Formats: sequence, structure tokens, C-alpha cells
Amino acid sequence: SGPAEVGLGALPAELRAAVRALVGELDSLFTALGLREESFAVGALSRVVAAELASYASARNRRRTATNKASVIFVDRTLDLAGAVGHHGDNLAEKILSVLPKLPGHKTDVMVNMVELTALQTTDETCGIIAPGCLAQPNDPAAKALWESFMNLKQKEAVMEARRHLVEAASRENLPIKMSMG
Repeated sequence: SGPAEVGLGALPAELRAAVRALVGELDSLFTALGLREESFAVGALSRVVAAELASYASARNRRRTATNKASVIFVDRTLDLAGAVGHHGDNLAEKILSVLPKLPGHKTDVMVNMVELTALQTTDETCGIIAPGCLAQPNDPAAKALWESFMNLKQKEAVMEARRHLVEAASRENLPIKMSMG
């Protein structure tokens, strides 16, 4: 079954208990506020929570007698990982995320082959040397600026910015660098 068809029974026991506890606490809050809610959900787990709240026995009774109306929107925070890239295909971040293979076990992170940056040379096309982690380094101002240029600039401009960062880093470390304009 797909994520849209996941119900409470498909969740692990600990998560089921947590969802039931959350629904109970939400019902208590809505009872104290005298609310008759209309629930909306964005994401698979949010749909489970909204469905449980809709079928919760004391919530049904509360909704019959409550005088105040409220709309509640449940949003899966995992959707935050999708990033702030557009769908116009004109930024480097989107291109990177769409072209590189997905990191096993992840939905939004990609594998980066790091062989070219090492002394190790191989002719094996399936070499699995990757750099785990992500491109976003919020504590490093230079890395943050570079990632923002990947998201905000056109591809050609972002590549030139990445090239500038590489040249500066190589110069700081006194490394020889040979970069073609191609």
C-alpha cells in the first residue's frame, strides 16, 4: 500500500501509542476551548492523526455540543526536507537533487562520488565512494552562501560561483589547481 493508504494499524506500536496520546491531548485542548474542529492533513502521518481525531469517541461527542468553530491543519514536518527549490529547472540545487542518485534510505539526500577529490583512482564505474551528509552547512558562512547561490542563481551563475569558491579554497591551501573553462 502507498503512503496515502497507511492507517494507524500499519504503524509500529510505539508510534501508534504516541498518535493515540496526541489525539487524546488534542481532544482535551479542543474541549477546554469549546471547539468544533474541521481537520485537514498534509502528509501520510498527518492523515493518520486527522483520521484518528475524527473517529475519536469523545471528540465526536464534543463536536456535537461545541459552539466555536476552528480549522486545524496537520502538516508532516518531514516535508520541510524537500527544500526551497523551485520546479522551473533553472537552478543548480534542483539539478543536483534531480540528477544524482538518491542516498540509500533517504528521500531527499543524494550520493556524491568523491573519487575525483582523492588520490584513489579506479576504473570501476560502480565505485561506491560517497560523502555522507549534505551540502547545507548552516554554521559555515561561505558554505551557506554557496548553497544559497545554488538555489537562487541560474545554473550557469551558480557554477561560476562554485568555481570561484574552489579556486579560493585551493589558493588558501596552496594547492595546484587546473580548471578548464569547459
